[in-house]
Amino acid sequence: MSEQEMIMTVDRKGNPLGPRPRSEVHAQGLWHETFHCFVYDPKRDVVLLQQRSMQKKDFPGMIDITAAGHLLANETVEDGLRELEEEIGLTCTFEQLIPLGVQEEELRDATLWDCERCHVFLAQSDQTMEAYVLQESEVQRLIAFSVEQFGRIADVSIDRVQDMAGEWFERHQFVPHPASYWSHVGQGIERLRERRTD
Repeated sequence: MSEQEMIMTVDRKGNPLGPRPRSEVHAQGLWHETFHCFVYDPKRDVVLLQQRSMQKKDFPGMIDITAAGHLLANETVEDGLRELEEEIGLTCTFEQLIPLGVQEEELRDATLWDCERCHVFLAQSDQTMEAYVLQESEVQRLIAFSVEQFGRIADVSIDRVQDMAGEWFERHQFVPHPASYWSHVGQGIERLRERRTD
């Protein structure tokens, strides 16, 4: 996304305040809305996360949401569905997504002040890892974590987690979403698993 693309700024309740360039939004800490979607594979009982491309301006090479993006000034939350197809080649309908509500988060470092109202969803897919088509400018690879290991990300006392291939990842390798955010997503996945076994 270009730094000059227009993003709708909002108040903390999501009421629109007017479009601003992405660069201004992130420089001034203006609240805006994003689409976040985690892919859960019910067949293998794993959660897929992406490793961000090294070409990314923010958090290059770090582990993050399966697919996510900012909503442009003329877009609705439903339009965020495009991120799944663009970033990982997964096609589904908005109705197939499982909504997990809106989470507020504020990420700040020396070059970024990102204040987001995140519309968070789950998508289910049991296709093989090889079947995903990654947008190389956005996504370096997909990584599968067991639900148990995914849950450990929310525990700030744990320094590292292991993926299904046996690779270890240190906490500093993950985009620093708040522990409450990771926990909220984990609870949503657990509810989905319980429904599947009822």
